[in-house]
Amino acid sequence: MKIALASAPVRNRDVEYNLSSMVEYIEHCRGRADVILFGESVLQGFDCLCWDYEVDKSVAFSIHDAPIVAMKNAARDNNIAVSFGFIEKKGNALYSSQIFIGSNGEIVNLFHRVSVGWKEYTKTDSRYREGKAFKKFVYGGKSFATAICGDLWTEGRPEEMKTLNANIVLWPVWCDYNCEEWNSSIKYEYAQQAALCGDCVLYVNPYRIEASDYDIARGGAAHFNGGSIVKEMPAGKNGVLIVEV
Repeated sequence: MKIALASAPVRNRDVEYNLSSMVEYIEHCRGRADVILFGESVLQGFDCLCWDYEVDKSVAFSIHDAPIVAMKNAARDNNIAVSFGFIEKKGNALYSSQIFIGSNGEIVNLFHRVSVGWKEYTKTDSRYREGKAFKKFVYGGKSFATAICGDLWTEGRPEEMKTLNANIVLWPVWCDYNCEEWNSSIKYEYAQQAALCGDCVLYVNPYRIEASDYDIARGGAAHFNGGSIVKEMPAGKNGVLIVEV
C-alpha cells in the first residue's frame, strides 16, 4: 500500500483556500497513492478557535456539512482514500477530529483527539470535548489506528496504542517547532516516541503559509519504524512524501 503524507499549504480560518489546497494535493496523488494523509485541523487551521463557544460553534463543521461532503467527493472522484483533521461539531459538542474517507467517498473512521492540547482548557467548558480511546479499523487489507499530535505524548497512551497492534499508526500533527531544530534533532525524539506506539508510524505536519513567525507549522513528514526514520520530508517546505507500507 502506498500512502502519501501531505504537508499541504494552510491558511488559518480560510476554509475555501484549505479545501482547494487539499483537493489539489489529492488530484496530484491520484494513481500514485492509495491513501493521502493530511495533518491536524487542516480544514480550518489549528488557530481557528477563540474559546467563545457561540463564535467557535460557527467555525466547526458536522460530518454532513458542505466542506466534508466536498472532501468525500474528491476522494471518490480521484479514487483515493483521504484522511484529514478538522474541528468537528457534533450536537452541541466540539472536537478536534481526524476523518478517514475511503476511495468510494464513504467515511471509514472518525477519530476524536484524546488529549487536551488542542484547546485552551482554562477557558473552555464541557462542550469542548475529547474522545475516550484509540480504535483500530481496517482499510485496503491493512489495519490502522489514528492518534492526533499530543495524544502519543500523553501518559499511558503510547502503551494503549501499542496494544492495538495496528499495521499502520497515522500520526497527523500541528507542530510549531523551529524547522531547523526539527530537522537536526527533534525528529529523532519523535522517532523514539513512535517506537513506543507501533511498528509503522506515519507522521505529517501542515505548512502554514501566511504566518510570519519562524517557529510555526512549517511542514515535514516521516515514516518511523523501530525508533528509526525510514523515509522523510524535511520541515521547511510544503510537499508530499509517498511511502510504501
